[in-house]
Amino acid sequence: MDTFRKLIGQRIKTLRKEKGLTQEKLADKAQLTYQYVGAVERGARNISMDSLERIICALGVEFDQLLNLKEVTKNPISEDEHNKGYILTIHNHLLKPRSVQEIRAIHKITEEILKILPANIQT
Repeated sequence: MDTFRKLIGQRIKTLRKEKGLTQEKLADKAQLTYQYVGAVERGARNISMDSLERIICALGVEFDQLLNLKEVTKNPISEDEHNKGYILTIHNHLLKPRSVQEIRAIHKITEEILKILPANIQT
């Protein structure tokens, strides 16, 4: 469940930065605390629908623009995002538009790569 929170938080952070806002400024516009906004961006807080609506309005975006998680998958996974669920969700978004044949080919390649990787790298 925390994977979705992290994806939404990352999307909020991306949009906030695109708008040139600090966490403090976004929090001020949304009538929230900057600590809350920071926790939402990190995926540490479960955002309420009311707070999500306030943030969307403060960012000046449409709801569907915020939930465009395809934009999240365009960004490389940062060093602090070692959560397997998060990485697998991103991977799933990358594979979803592909054909079954392409997914099978990628799966076979992945299996071969995993065979040659040392065990400590696989974790």
